[in-house]
Amino acid sequence: MAKSPEKLAEKIDSWFKSEDIELTMGGEPTFVPAVPEAAEWNTAAMGDEKLGYARRMASELLSDVYPGALAMQVFGKWYPGEPLPRWNILTMQKRDGAPLWPTPSRLLLDDITGGNTKDIATDFMDRLARKLKLKRFVLEAVEQNEKKTHSGWVLPLKSTSRKWASAKWPFTNRRPIQLFSGESPIGLRLPLDQLPKGCLRTALTVEVRHGALEIFIPPLAWETFEALIGLIRELVEVLDLKDLVFCGYGPEESGDALIRLGLAADPGVLEVNLPPCASWEEYDLVLKQCEYAASAVKLQFTKFQLNGIVYGTGGGSHLTFGGPDLESNPFLQDPGRITSLLRYWQHHPALSYLFSGAYVGPGSQAPRVDEGPMHGLYELEVACEGIEKSNPAPSGEYIDQFLKNLMTDSSGNTHRAEVCFDKFHNYATSNGRLGIVEMRAFETFQDAETMSRIALFVRAVLARLFKAPFCDPLLRFGPKLHDRYFLPAFLWKDFKVMCKDLKAHGFAFDPKWLHHAFEFRFPKLGRMELKGGVIELRQAFESWPLMAEESQESTTIRVVDNSSDRIQLTLSDQELLNKGTLLVNGIEVPFKKVSGQMICGIRYKSASAYPALHPHVPIQSPLLLEWVEKKSGKTRQAMHYHYWNPRGDIYKGRPKTERDAAKRRNERWQTADGLIGRKPEIQKAKLAPEYSYTLDLRRQLSV
Repeated sequence: MAKSPEKLAEKIDSWFKSEDIELTMGGEPTFVPAVPEAAEWNTAAMGDEKLGYARRMASELLSDVYPGALAMQVFGKWYPGEPLPRWNILTMQKRDGAPLWPTPSRLLLDDITGGNTKDIATDFMDRLARKLKLKRFVLEAVEQNEKKTHSGWVLPLKSTSRKWASAKWPFTNRRPIQLFSGESPIGLRLPLDQLPKGCLRTALTVEVRHGALEIFIPPLAWETFEALIGLIRELVEVLDLKDLVFCGYGPEESGDALIRLGLAADPGVLEVNLPPCASWEEYDLVLKQCEYAASAVKLQFTKFQLNGIVYGTGGGSHLTFGGPDLESNPFLQDPGRITSLLRYWQHHPALSYLFSGAYVGPGSQAPRVDEGPMHGLYELEVACEGIEKSNPAPSGEYIDQFLKNLMTDSSGNTHRAEVCFDKFHNYATSNGRLGIVEMRAFETFQDAETMSRIALFVRAVLARLFKAPFCDPLLRFGPKLHDRYFLPAFLWKDFKVMCKDLKAHGFAFDPKWLHHAFEFRFPKLGRMELKGGVIELRQAFESWPLMAEESQESTTIRVVDNSSDRIQLTLSDQELLNKGTLLVNGIEVPFKKVSGQMICGIRYKSASAYPALHPHVPIQSPLLLEWVEKKSGKTRQAMHYHYWNPRGDIYKGRPKTERDAAKRRNERWQTADGLIGRKPEIQKAKLAPEYSYTLDLRRQLSV
């Protein structure tokens, strides 16, 4: 067995090299501030506060990680209901080490107001247009309404054969150009729809907003982008300008010339799009560098629930794998590697749940294929056989046709599949042909080291699958999937099975390397001391089902029923059951042995919700746990576990420190000494075929 994760990584990458396999890896860790109270840290994607954090984090990266890089605010997808396209602070460093922008102090990388004026913008555009020999094409653009008047300068611009070119825009009867209303750069608010067919539709714009000199770069190839930035840099130095914001479009088709890292606006979080890494060592380094930069501006991987539980950001921490280019992409070179991955993933629910967030199941952000429509698993098996038997091997476009209608969530959303192929070979989107396989069932943990080790485990799984393809038929878990694998004991057992399998294929991963990840994901909630043993409560996973569609204003929405919770009870010694019985809310707990432990899952209604299933079921928190001596029939130990505040108060905001969070957690586990000595009525559990290891208290009302 490798003595350390680093030694295992060396062995894996050495094997890839010996087989001439170039497997790149990346990820999307997400961050939040310590007290994420604003809407942009809960449900909204964008906000001024988040933009300020992104700029400051970019400043740290430029200072300590990517010297000579340029930070630029680019724009991505525009989602229905959102006023603007989502921004992304993109850092671009030349791979050869030469500086693209050597003076980061001239950039406005904060949310403060800059010191520029409209006159500075006018002079800058005049001088830049003269450098480009396109002065006569510059136009003024204005937004004027009851609330404000704002203006800037527009230069229609493109490059052909390394020469700059422009065009006369036919707005002469309405000079200056009348902009669409909005808060985005004027480069996104030009009335391009009014231009005649065939007219140049790309432009460089200059304006001053919030004291920042904003320079909007149009779409350009890498060579011309670099040349334009060089011209701007010379002019900025001559004029001694500061408080610059570059925005617009990053360079197209830069190949291997740039290392790109993005800080993207995403609902509730700041998402970091890591650059593709050729090895785990490189991935580990860049992830830890991001953690350091985030910490410097007071961002972190975790946040507190109101009841004191510590959990990930909730924005996910997806892992991506591919190749340096489509020609050397290992999944396109051998499509059987994709089916091998899909089969292995389906066989091991720990890959779906162990490293995910608290919200799992069919309505989550990354549902398994067998949590979707009943026919999904069968059809996926047919698809896998089709890919494996194709001769010649199917192309990337053909693989996309095989999988895109199967790897979806329950609503048909391809982006929310557990194993996502949206960016593999998808012609429907601008960035869809990257050869990337994205694993979405991963959440942030407490530190970069833990997350990096999880990524190493997945890389080891891929090495094992590339070395020895996995061809077993897909399993039909049925109801056993949630009954068993929502419980920590089964997930850890499955994880150890995979570690044993990795060892058998020469890539030994020590389970101890991720035991602290297990403890973080399934924290201990309470401990009942018994004579001769102990009962432990540990958090388990719960699936929140989707409710029926509802109309909300002009849209249709579906919400989830989040009124239930699940915990795992573990009894330290089976022999204790000869002496006593554990009751939960008066129901006898049916313990079963799993890997030498006596366990039982408890599912119960923890809170009120609307809409919710089973309106007849009252809130069942706090849970009353009683250890009843068989000989006397008397309660010898009793405890209450409160899902929420035991005082019944509304918590006044999230805990602000770990100490405050721990206090809230601890006060939810309370002794019930007043019940000791009583003779409770013992009710046998009402069990269902779907549940062998989980006692659903919601079914016990008629017992």
